[in-house]
Amino acid sequence: MKKILNVLMWVVIVIGVAVLGLVLKAIHDQKLQAEDQQNMIKTDDELIGEHFYLKRDGKEDVDLNLYLIDDGEKHPLVINIHGGAFIAGDADTLDTQSDRISHNWNANVITVNYKLMKGEYTKQYAVDEIKDTVKYFIDHSDEYSIDVGQIYILGYSAGGYHAMASALQLHLEGIDVKGQIICYGFLSDMMEQFNELSDEQRRTLPSALFLLAGDEPIGKGSLEYEEALRNSGIFTEVKVYDGAMHGFIEENNPEYADLHSHASMSYEQEIMARDAENYIKDWIGRHR
Repeated sequence: MKKILNVLMWVVIVIGVAVLGLVLKAIHDQKLQAEDQQNMIKTDDELIGEHFYLKRDGKEDVDLNLYLIDDGEKHPLVINIHGGAFIAGDADTLDTQSDRISHNWNANVITVNYKLMKGEYTKQYAVDEIKDTVKYFIDHSDEYSIDVGQIYILGYSAGGYHAMASALQLHLEGIDVKGQIICYGFLSDMMEQFNELSDEQRRTLPSALFLLAGDEPIGKGSLEYEEALRNSGIFTEVKVYDGAMHGFIEENNPEYADLHSHASMSYEQEIMARDAENYIKDWIGRHR
């Protein structure tokens, strides 16, 4: 009996140590995530783009970074939306990339530092911020040299959800963007929103490009939505980067070099990231 009790005691100790290890790891991970979140933010002097607050009646300002072409001609507009599982991330992490694609794509680029899903802020609040951003720049298209017939919403992971949800909800308000570009999108409840549309509304949604990081489950989950769009007669295209990791497009930029959360940052992943940017550029070019 004493031997059994000793064995049980050691089992309890081992389990206790294991649980304590998991708790300490979770605390450590949370600390690293908090540090990363803070280190994502740039000062106005550090930012390549132009920091801009969009004023809204009765609502909080929308925090934006602008990358605009000033040559007297009108250019497409790309709304570039960061990921972060809805609860993390910052538009400043897309600073270098947004500046690069603005020049390479000959397009105006705007990043939206939407409110993260904490406390009073919901996913819908962030979608509304993106919708209001699109509406503002349509209304001020002459001032910002924007071709309103060439507006694209581009998002990564959770940003992919915000991109598709804002495009869908703008469509319901009679405002159609030219295309929605979803990179390994975490599309969450998009099928529920799609199923609430009428047949006519489903048939007239914007074209969509889906970029996937190999067979990883988050992006692969967006294919149900792609199929629903395609079956409704919407032009869709799927590009798969075998061997790519979730987050590879936005993480392979200088802003992630000093962060703990850059698992996909490598020379090989960066090559695929730049190819993905060129693929998006070509897709946009085919839609002009």
